[in-house]
Amino acid sequence: MSEIDVVILAAGKGSRMKDNFPKPLHEVAGLPILEWVCRAVRKIEPHKIIAVQSASEDFASYVDETVVQAQQLGSADALQAAFSKVDAEKILVINGDMPLVTGDVLADLVAKGEGFDAAVLTTSLKHPFGYGRIIPVGQRNVVEQIVEEKDATDDQRQIQLINSGIYLFRTEYIKRTISQVTANNAQKEFYLTDALPGARIVQADDWRDLLGVNDQKQLADANQVARKRINEQLMANGVSMIDPQSTYIDANVVVGAGTVIKPGTVIERDSVIGADNEIGPYAHLRENTVTGTDVHIGNFVETKNAEIGAHTHIGHLTYVGDARIGESVNIGAGTIFVNYDGKNKHITKVGDHAFIGSNTKLIAPVDIAREAITAAGSTITADVAEHAMGIARQRQTNKPEFWDRLPHEDFAQTYREKKRQENQAPDES
Repeated sequence: MSEIDVVILAAGKGSRMKDNFPKPLHEVAGLPILEWVCRAVRKIEPHKIIAVQSASEDFASYVDETVVQAQQLGSADALQAAFSKVDAEKILVINGDMPLVTGDVLADLVAKGEGFDAAVLTTSLKHPFGYGRIIPVGQRNVVEQIVEEKDATDDQRQIQLINSGIYLFRTEYIKRTISQVTANNAQKEFYLTDALPGARIVQADDWRDLLGVNDQKQLADANQVARKRINEQLMANGVSMIDPQSTYIDANVVVGAGTVIKPGTVIERDSVIGADNEIGPYAHLRENTVTGTDVHIGNFVETKNAEIGAHTHIGHLTYVGDARIGESVNIGAGTIFVNYDGKNKHITKVGDHAFIGSNTKLIAPVDIAREAITAAGSTITADVAEHAMGIARQRQTNKPEFWDRLPHEDFAQTYREKKRQENQAPDES
């Protein structure tokens, strides 16, 4: 295979997002869009990856090289800005707002574009509004013309074959041809599509692979597709999901076979969930949650930066942050790992077989030894030794005959009186 340099066009303002955040860094399933693009293009083993960015952005940590497009004068101008960095035989051009593209579809473009000066990736959309339309030469799989939405006639807008913005060029060809591109269009921009007559048309089987993100709705749509793909892959590997549509799992999450995930569960990036776990419903496992085998994390439990040993149970209504929990530990309902002192986060350690009573507050840093106990309702500020019970609460005091000192409302009597008045016959006098 010929050497290929990848050029990611990522200098656009993203004004339709209606925020001040660089569009390529918006997240889809826990990863920036730009990272999704880079993962896909790495599958074709490029010689290098070059990002074209604006002067106010810095994508250097994602790619091999960056160049600045001084003014946003169109896709041809953006590619031309990257020519100084390109030295491979071919160039793959892709937009920086396509989180759903896969390495397989890019490899197909490279294979089918062999022998052509240019190739374009496309698919058919029932509702292609906003996309450029590809007009083929008769029944042949080559381009006659690509027309942008704003420049298209009414008849051309009926065409469903769309331009994805993903192209493969022979470097020598595009460097020679790009100088002939003009800005004679509605946008007064230099369109790279003007260099594509005669290009090979390569169709993607799954139209979702080529969806771009231009606004917040499209970002939400991309998240939905990405999470569906993640869930389907996990289920194919032996993970059970009661309701996949209400289960939100980021990329960079590993889940072991035999684990059951219940509705409303969120598992965020860089978490590793062991085999045969039971998670949820309505559990929120934030970044860097790691569990062993046969762990139970119940409803309305939140974890973050937590290592949880095998066979440990965290029933419900609990926050576990910055924790190192051993095996076969019981964490009672309403427990809070108090990890933040207003400036720094601190670690709480809980040893094997420890029993944390309900409504315990563990004030970090604190170490609960193996087979230690905390009494329900305690606020633990000091270490608890092995086999000891930590108890930190005031002794209960009962006040006799206190009932009569407080006002009370008989709700049943109030209800009966209200209904009697509603049903009372109207006064006929």
